Amino acid sequence: MSASILHIGYPKTATKWFQEEFYSKLTDIYFVRRADVFKRLVFKDIFSFSPDQFKGWLTPYAGSKRVVICDEILVGGLDIGFGNGEFAKLMSERLHKVLPDSQVVIFIRNQHTALESAYSHYIMAGGTYSPSRFLGIKPMFNKPFMRYHLFNPKLFDYSKLIELYITLFGKEKVHVFLYEDFAENPEQFIAHFCSNLKLELPENLSYKRVNMRYSWLALQKQRFLNRFTLGNTPFKQYFLNVPFLYRYSRQITLAIDRHFSFPRFKFDREVHIWIESRFRESNQSLSQWVDSEKLRHWGYPL
Repeated sequence: MSASILHIGYPKTATKWFQEEFYSKLTDIYFVRRADVFKRLVFKDIFSFSPDQFKGWLTPYAGSKRVVICDEILVGGLDIGFGNGEFAKLMSERLHKVLPDSQVVIFIRNQHTALESAYSHYIMAGGTYSPSRFLGIKPMFNKPFMRYHLFNPKLFDYSKLIELYITLFGKEKVHVFLYEDFAENPEQFIAHFCSNLKLELPENLSYKRVNMRYSWLALQKQRFLNRFTLGNTPFKQYFLNVPFLYRYSRQITLAIDRHFSFPRFKFDREVHIWIESRFRESNQSLSQWVDSEKLRHWGYPL
């Protein structure tokens, strides 16, 4: 049996497309459902999680098929940060205990657009804070523990997560891909991806984007209405919770971008300057695994 595949994200690198369109069409694998990833691996508390128990559950379902787990939650959350990195470390250790011989797939994305997409996700989840507050450029709290579970841009120091998985699984088993390469030519990329990981190329794949970046107008409308609803994120300010407003306001936001062509949301210049400075040093380490000219071509801070 071929080695299992652990596709761990990053968030906002087409992981949902891989879940719904790609891995679901492979017939020679056992694709672990997200509900089972959550229930049996991710949100099992430290006193209850048992590698043997997980393997005992998995084996009868997978049989001789190649196991595939694909979920960006394994890296961390966009609405909340899951601490200062210990969540990502805990997930890597759990994965290594249950599937130690796996091939690890890590997609990374230029932090300028990745964080714009992350902020859009935050607003659509009910958030109200500005990009500077969300990213921590303008800290909201003096005491470290008060920001402990908020979104943490350290999540996007890609080299540190890559090194963590290499330490556990070995350099030859960790595959780093650029989201931009996939977005530019998905058909060519997937053919290379399947060859690299020894997968059969599925037929009749649709390369239509699952998630689209929202317009500036739609996000500002949503951000304003989020002040009158609880939404799905605790990291916010709101005046009162109007029943059903969150659901209907999201539908209006989606309709705006579906029927009108407004400019896409982008951070202002000051935020991009901060991103360039914040991630330049850590991105220079990426040249160990990715051609630095490619990173430069796609606008990664270097």
